[in-house]
Amino acid sequence: MDNASHSSGSETPINEGGPAVTKIVDRIPLPGKERELEHAIKALITAALRYPGHLGVSVTRPALPYQPGFRIVYRFDSCWHLKSWEESNEQARLVSDANRYTQGEPQHTMLSGLEVWFTLPGHTPQSVPPRDRIAVVTWLGIFPLVYGFATLARILLPADTPAIFTIAVVTMLVVLAMTYVVGPLLTKLLGKWLRPSERNGAEPTSRS
Repeated sequence: MDNASHSSGSETPINEGGPAVTKIVDRIPLPGKERELEHAIKALITAALRYPGHLGVSVTRPALPYQPGFRIVYRFDSCWHLKSWEESNEQARLVSDANRYTQGEPQHTMLSGLEVWFTLPGHTPQSVPPRDRIAVVTWLGIFPLVYGFATLARILLPADTPAIFTIAVVTMLVVLAMTYVVGPLLTKLLGKWLRPSERNGAEPTSRS
């Protein structure tokens, strides 16, 4: 499954153009309508993937108690391309269909930058960590990855390999490792330090 949704109206993204953006949509299915909502989300995914600038989608299924609904995370290379998709008639029609099986209004979260690596399922936008702490944890993850992959590249690649190719390979591996392994792992290990406001409060949950 892949893609996201929108509420009945169109939502204007932050900044036109600029860096890649991530949009998170949380939809809680109506009782007994889980399968219908899942089919509606699949239709949204299929349509969005045809639009310029789409970088891919991930979907997580409901996981009580922290994630009561479907979480759709989709990415575009710019706010401009995201806006083009969200203002399309096709998106409005498919979102209207998904809303028929959604409990209340879906929750929308816009992210851009390093905070994407440190957003856990079931956390609300307010729980995104402070940027200074994101920077520290990002460095803790990236430094050993860059050192390790660069060392590995020097061993495995021929001595006459162009530097730009080596850098491209190393940075690609670092981004993949941070996105799928190191980022989530550091978020779990350092969660209390990353989100000091949650220490004395209840664990936040997503709501549509």
